[in-house]
Amino acid sequence: MSTLIYYHDPKNILGYQKYILDTSLTIQQNLITIFPDGISANNHKIYLNNQEINPIEFDLNIALCEFDLIKVVRQQQGWEIVIAAVVAVVAAVLAVVLMPKASIPNSIDDQKDSSNNKLQGQTNRARVYQAIPDIYGCVRVYPDLLKPANSEYIDNVKYLEHFMCIGIGQYSLDQFKYDETLLNKIAGTKYKVYEPYAIIPEIRYAYASDEVDGQELVPPNLSDGIIFSDDYADIVDYSAQNGVTTLTLQVGTDVGYLSVQALPIQLNYYVNANVTSYNKGNTINTNTNIMYRGNLVSVIKNELGQPVLTINNVVFVKYMTSFSGSVTNTTITKNALSVEQTGDVYTETFILPEQGTEIWIDVSFSRGLKGYAQTRFIYWAVDELGNEIAGTREHYDWDLRADTYEPQFRTIKLKPKRGYGHYAIKCGRINNGKSDLTDQIKIENIYIVGYNYNFQMPNVTSVFITTKATTQATSLKELKFNVEATRKTTTYRNNVINKSLTATRSFADAVLHSYVEIFNRDASELDLDDLYVIDAKLAIEKPELRYFDFSFDDADISLGERIQTICNAARVMTYNDGIKWRFVRDEKKSIVSAMFSSANLISSSDGGTIQYNPSQSESYDGVEVEYIHASKDDRANGTDKKAYIRLRIVNGHVVEQDANNPYKIQLAGCRNKTQAMNRAQMEARRILYQRLTIEDEALYSDVALINKGDRVRWSDTYDEAVVSGEIVGINEHQFTVNQTLELDKSKVYRVTITNKQGYPSEWLDVTSFDSSSFTANFNEAFIADGVDIQCGSTFLITEQKTGEINDFILTEKQYNDESFKITLSQYDERIYEYDAAN
Repeated sequence: MSTLIYYHDPKNILGYQKYILDTSLTIQQNLITIFPDGISANNHKIYLNNQEINPIEFDLNIALCEFDLIKVVRQQQGWEIVIAAVVAVVAAVLAVVLMPKASIPNSIDDQKDSSNNKLQGQTNRARVYQAIPDIYGCVRVYPDLLKPANSEYIDNVKYLEHFMCIGIGQYSLDQFKYDETLLNKIAGTKYKVYEPYAIIPEIRYAYASDEVDGQELVPPNLSDGIIFSDDYADIVDYSAQNGVTTLTLQVGTDVGYLSVQALPIQLNYYVNANVTSYNKGNTINTNTNIMYRGNLVSVIKNELGQPVLTINNVVFVKYMTSFSGSVTNTTITKNALSVEQTGDVYTETFILPEQGTEIWIDVSFSRGLKGYAQTRFIYWAVDELGNEIAGTREHYDWDLRADTYEPQFRTIKLKPKRGYGHYAIKCGRINNGKSDLTDQIKIENIYIVGYNYNFQMPNVTSVFITTKATTQATSLKELKFNVEATRKTTTYRNNVINKSLTATRSFADAVLHSYVEIFNRDASELDLDDLYVIDAKLAIEKPELRYFDFSFDDADISLGERIQTICNAARVMTYNDGIKWRFVRDEKKSIVSAMFSSANLISSSDGGTIQYNPSQSESYDGVEVEYIHASKDDRANGTDKKAYIRLRIVNGHVVEQDANNPYKIQLAGCRNKTQAMNRAQMEARRILYQRLTIEDEALYSDVALINKGDRVRWSDTYDEAVVSGEIVGINEHQFTVNQTLELDKSKVYRVTITNKQGYPSEWLDVTSFDSSSFTANFNEAFIADGVDIQCGSTFLITEQKTGEINDFILTEKQYNDESFKITLSQYDERIYEYDAAN
């Protein structure tokens, strides 16, 4: 049985509770049942089968197995934050670096990744047992093959039919092409799209025999070699007329080999005769054997039980004794008969690879056909071991007459009476041919064919494409059918989720649809308001910056990875705070959300760290962004191939040049130059202006409500040029502080002060100061009353022209025993100056 054990402490001193889990429910549903009021996200660890799991990366919506063991271990700490919904039983903070280096998440295994995201060498192929593409935005799609192609010659032209999968869900489809050519410009090409759950009237599948490789069907008169020979005693009767010979043998004569052959077969046969010749006035009588050649067409037993051989197309070959004169008479003695099988007119037997109801054979006359060709196809059902099933053998004769040097191609269709099953077949030419090969016939392919009728596809868009096998499609290995597909998704407008599917390229719509419709998660777990505020702002300012055009083709990509990939294209960071997925864009921040100083920073045993890169030359000197130049956005020049934005930092300026050591980015989901340039410009300025990273520790209450991506102020508690503390008294604009101010009267200072919401003010001039107070024009300061307010406004004073860096972006926070460890990256508005100018 599946079990959950709840430990009250890591060492099991305080005991535990044991629960039996319902294997018909998911892990998450079981947790909700056991802990209806929620459990602490910060103070618990979760183990599945003794392996610790991080629910941000591990999907709790999976079913339990019969012997699964879940352990929930409470970590002993001073207090807890109880989360209302167990759906948010996650680590308190997901460690995400602001704007991580973008990469294409599907490209680990070439078979897993479809051609949709490849930057070159795109083809259609069968990705067996791999995920169906889940496409968002607008992507030039190279559909996956769902089955081997069907081929058929119609009016001497070969047509190929392909059944392909475009992707999960519904799409707006445009610009069907083969490589760069529109399909409607290719003669003889047509296609039909089937939306999800549509009924497809007929699906034909065909599997070719790998053993067939252009075998020639040799005419009887041109085949060589002795396959079988035997001698027979006295001939009972011999009859020859109009090229047909009938030989009747003694009862009991063993003709077993001949009787089981797939007739006709070519024979040489020898009979004994008395021959009369005339030479120089003399008559000579000679007993000799005569050689004839023909096709054995029948082996039967007459009413007396005598074997009777019938041979047609009989021609005289030679006397086995030479004569100097002319032959005047020949009398068959019936004394003996010798038979030689000389070169089988049939191919070897081909056992077809799958089961089906029809057999199709493609034949070709590569030199044209001047005359007449007659063929016979013999086929029978076989069991799983390839043995013939008695009573199933059939044959079909097919012929063609023509007078042309133009190559001829035909598809011959056989329908075995037995119906659906495994089959074997052999093919033969049964009439004589020409030595100049103007009637040479070859077997190109043999297929076993089957059908599915009224087939309903699941939530997948598929397409049938039929085209001539011309230069546009001559090889099944290098197909290049493609289509411009724009995903239709659910949307969120006016605070309402709209389930009516709409074609969209919005990253926000991609997040919502992927989360709710694909992974079946609750939309309440997403901060949709903030997500769509970002989306709406970009839609007004520059719509291309909100695009996400990508195809997820790997089932191993987790939901968390998907969300990060989607948001990254729009320069949006996402994280889970234990309640919801939050979203914040990497852009200019006008509001400072918090201030960290000696009033709320902790001198931990670890200590804080400051990382500073003093010289740009020690890192990258530019940026290279790889993206796809979509024809959707640039009909005149778009290639749907990879393209680059290359920027270089020269003398403190960003210019469009190749860098010596560029920071390289493959921007997943970016298929337009505007978005690629925007990202490249920001990354180049980040290299130029962002040099400082801080790791520190702050009080819980001052960090808990601050979000990643927020702009904050920070001062080094060990920097003597910076003074910080708490305001303990207010007299109009004069503020008394909790420490001695050791400021230089000869210098000019500035100050920032927090209001009741914790937001720091803009930098204000310090108009006067003494050892215990300062004066500044600020009206929102407050002091502690020891009851409801435990700490008053905090302040930070620096010199006005010190050049001190005080503003940062909070990139990471991690709960650590009543405090948070924080990571800050330098904030500089110049990083975003390209946004303002463009």
